[in-house]
Amino acid sequence: MNPQTKLRCQSSKHRWLIDASSTGSFLPSHHFFLATAILSPLLLSWGFAAHRKIVDVAIHHVPEPLHGFLKANREWLVEHALDADLRKHSVIGEAEKHYIDLDEFGEPDTDSIRLPPSHWKDAIAKYGEAKLRDRGIGPWNIRWQFENLIDAFEARDKNRILRSTADLAHYLSDLHVPLHTTKNYDGALTGQSGIHALWETQVPESHMDEFDLVNLPIIQHWNPQCTDSIWRVIQKSHECLALVFSAEEETLNELGEANAFAFCVRGRTRQKMHSAQFVDLYHSKLQGQVEQRMTRSIAACSIYWYSAWVMAGQPPLPVEQTETSRLRAMIEWIIK
Repeated sequence: MNPQTKLRCQSSKHRWLIDASSTGSFLPSHHFFLATAILSPLLLSWGFAAHRKIVDVAIHHVPEPLHGFLKANREWLVEHALDADLRKHSVIGEAEKHYIDLDEFGEPDTDSIRLPPSHWKDAIAKYGEAKLRDRGIGPWNIRWQFENLIDAFEARDKNRILRSTADLAHYLSDLHVPLHTTKNYDGALTGQSGIHALWETQVPESHMDEFDLVNLPIIQHWNPQCTDSIWRVIQKSHECLALVFSAEEETLNELGEANAFAFCVRGRTRQKMHSAQFVDLYHSKLQGQVEQRMTRSIAACSIYWYSAWVMAGQPPLPVEQTETSRLRAMIEWIIK
């Protein structure tokens, strides 16, 4: 169904041999927590808060009976919304699943974009697998993750369902980010380094409470061709780039270099980041762009999750508690 590649993952104390198609647990939860603390400044994806918010709100929009199942496991899903990002630093072949450099497929010396073939085998025949992976395999990976979720539903394997649900949501959300569709993903090519964290971490963290992420347009949840729509998603994301870069340039020109940056404490580290004043002005110049991409991410997650369950034959959903839920229930019982 999807490429069955074996990936070797290493750390200073552990080594795993992981099947790329597996949806089992890659790391114990305490290792994920440690990795989060260490790697959080380095992760280039929707910020932690945004990814978790997308998963949390998407659950709200899913029809029954899947809604009830996801809501019962909401805490686990929100907690593991970042797992795919953490794997980028330990699993070979993970990073390229989060993006696609569409400008690498355009005509030389022009701004025109030519989409690669949507079928993986056709794309390999045209470009070669090494070149595709170098440019990012995000859209093809969406189909593979969707098929993984269908398989998990068919197997009625709760752990696989939850893992696949969280991972699919993460990859879908990443491809709604404009900067995940260009080789200039962090502004280095235009002298705008740091724009990645500015757009997808600082703006959401500062203004997410103002976003209306619940009152979305009516969603057609059952969509058997939903995986084909990912190509329209990345095209739309790429079209947003002009404003992403021009708004940053305008903001810098208005505020000046001296007011553009400040040292911020994030976790246990002190980092140089864009100032609150810069973030606020940049957000206003984006004209709601971050909120719009988040709402579309939320809608896409709910559509893909529900469609996968329907395509699996609408099987009964497992009700066993996760290990985390069992432990919490035990603690609450002891306290009472």
